[in-house]
Amino acid sequence: MNKKLSFVIICQTILIITLFWVLIFYGKDEYEAYQSAQEEEIETPSRVSEKQGVNTVALPKATQVNSGIQTAKMMASHYQGEIKSWGEVIPIDGLIDTKLQMASLQSAIASARQTSSGNISQYKRLKSLNAEDKIVSDLAVQQALSAVNTDSATIKALELQLKNLQTNAQLQWGETLANTLNAKQLPLHLSLLLIRKNVLVQISLPTNIPAPTANSSIRISPLNETDSTITAHYIAPAKASDANGFGRTYYYSAPADALRIGMRVTVEAKQDSNKVANGVIVPSQAAVWYAGNAWAYFKVGRNKENADLFVRKPIATDTEVDTGWFNQGISTDNEVVVSGAQLLLSEEFKYLIKNENDD
Repeated sequence: MNKKLSFVIICQTILIITLFWVLIFYGKDEYEAYQSAQEEEIETPSRVSEKQGVNTVALPKATQVNSGIQTAKMMASHYQGEIKSWGEVIPIDGLIDTKLQMASLQSAIASARQTSSGNISQYKRLKSLNAEDKIVSDLAVQQALSAVNTDSATIKALELQLKNLQTNAQLQWGETLANTLNAKQLPLHLSLLLIRKNVLVQISLPTNIPAPTANSSIRISPLNETDSTITAHYIAPAKASDANGFGRTYYYSAPADALRIGMRVTVEAKQDSNKVANGVIVPSQAAVWYAGNAWAYFKVGRNKENADLFVRKPIATDTEVDTGWFNQGISTDNEVVVSGAQLLLSEEFKYLIKNENDD
């Protein structure tokens, strides 16, 4: 009896296991189809559309509130007076070395010319004696002439080296600084520069302002030390651009007491009082950075579903003010996103990534 019961139990167990695996095998396709349908039902619709290469983000009011997205009306502004920018103290070791090499060559040229003058006199004297009944041999005259020719070649070689140094200095430092290497009288700020009591500061200024004029000056401060300012005197346009590609660059000379090589400085310059620029201030909290440039999102209208439309546009950061950046060419009718701009950028990125994957 026990053997029969055990056999029945074993058979039932085998039957249950077999039915279980049959159910899994035949139900797998239906389950996967159901899961796919569910995912399609809950997929978030894209909020970004593209037209003529411009991406537009559409967000309903409720989504904006939940995401903390806020906008502000652009306010008209006038910009005049101080220009805030940046600069860096750069080494002039190469310029000083060039000055020393030029001084050495000039000394060598002077010495060679003195030697040549003596050899020319000797040659003329021997030539005269040779003409008078051969008191001096022809060989002595030839040797004296050879010495004169050697002196001439030496002087020309030294002068060529000096000219090459001057040319290289102009290419590296500009004509104004290169000319200081030979000048006998210099303005005080340049003479102090060459004896290292002043330092050379490369200043970047916005492209929308006039270039500095001769004998002009600006006020600079070591970075994060705005309480004390230093007067820097204009020298000339700089040969190198700013490492960050900002504006035009110019050379200034400033006292070395509080400045060190490689130190970054902030700049405050006075703009022409007769020129007033009209524009708007883009708040600093509105800026988002992408591909090395500054952007802001502006509200440009609504769609048929009554969702607000936002477009990312580039903004200029050349002219910084206390609350942001002064910009021209932006209408005061625009509203700019001052909170949540990074979320809009993320939404736009999701759209771009999706399109790339679809391709």
